[in-house]
Formats: sequence, structure tokens, C-alpha cells
Amino acid sequence: MKTNREEILQSALRLFMSMNYERVSLQMVTEAVGLTKTGIFNYYASKQELFVAVADRYLFNAQDPEKKYAACDGTLSDFIDKYIRGVAQTMEYIVRIGRVEGDAVTGKHINSAYINLFQQVLFYYPGGKQRLHELMKKEYCCWREAVRGAILSGEVREDVDPEEAAALFRQVFVGMSYEMSFFNGLEINVLERRFRYIYDLLKR
Repeated sequence: MKTNREEILQSALRLFMSMNYERVSLQMVTEAVGLTKTGIFNYYASKQELFVAVADRYLFNAQDPEKKYAACDGTLSDFIDKYIRGVAQTMEYIVRIGRVEGDAVTGKHINSAYINLFQQVLFYYPGGKQRLHELMKKEYCCWREAVRGAILSGEVREDVDPEEAAALFRQVFVGMSYEMSFFNGLEINVLERRFRYIYDLLKR
């Protein structure tokens, strides 16, 4: 069976989620996909180049707000629904890719292993800290604009601060994602309930 770039990236993702960057070798990747090192080099010139490709595909691209959920072109309530669906779909995608023969990534729950990938980007992805900052800023902007639009339309109270409300929604999501990653992963129904509670506090 011919090995393609997607198989290499998926195998490398599982390895980088399973262990730290320093412990992953190109030999491990070659064994996982059935290629020689020369075969891997046809696609990626170094381990760092492979890691960058993995982070680009499964972190920066997967978590890009423009791909995870649609822009806010309706009510804040609609935006919350879109956000929840986007989070659920992204989680399902990462969990599916991270599974090997039906089992989670060796030694870790997939969700906590995925968060570990974010940590590795800070150290091993050139300019990773700035890229993560830009990604998070983009998310904040989406929430802020959704809240701002809701204020203008009269959906939520006019005394609501868009910056603070955006931070509240975003930080609830991040905090729950981190805390629940150590157990069974983020519970979408609980996240939705928390978002709706915040929404009820803000609406007119």
C-alpha cells in the first residue's frame, strides 16, 4: 500500500501527542507508516519540519475560527450554537485521528495529549508563541464582535462590556477544556449549559 503525506502526518500527530518532541524520532515515524528514512525525507527534510506540518494541520488549521465555526452574522444566541457545534466537530476530528485501532493515544487521554501539543508548539515551533497568541486573539475578536452586535441589536443589555463578556465566554471554554482533559475530555453539554447561563445573565 502506498504511503501518502496524510498517513505520515497522522502517525506523527499520534507520536507527538504521546510523548515530548525530544523523544520522537524519525525512525519511530518510519516504523509507524512503513517507510524508510529516505522515504520520509521525500516529504519532510527534518523532524522539526514534520512537527511544523503537524501543528499547522491539526492545531492552527483545525482551531482557526474561520474553519471551526461561521462568522457571527446573526444573534449572539446563534453564535453560541455555532461555536458549540464547531468545538464538537473539531474534538471529534482530533479524537478520531488520534486513535490507533480504537484505542486512545498510548499512556494519555487524547484530550490531555492534544493540550500537550499546544505546549510543545511554544518550544519547538519557530515563532510558535506568536502564532498561538494570534490564534487566541482571533477567537477573542470573534466573541467580542458577537457580543457587540448583540448590544447594538438590543439582544443583550447595553451596559455589557464586550471585552469582558468575550473574555468570560472564552476563558470558560479554555478552563473547562484544560480541567476536563485529565478525565474524559470536554463535556459539550456542560459547556453549552455554562455558556447559556452566561448568556442569560447578559441578555436584556
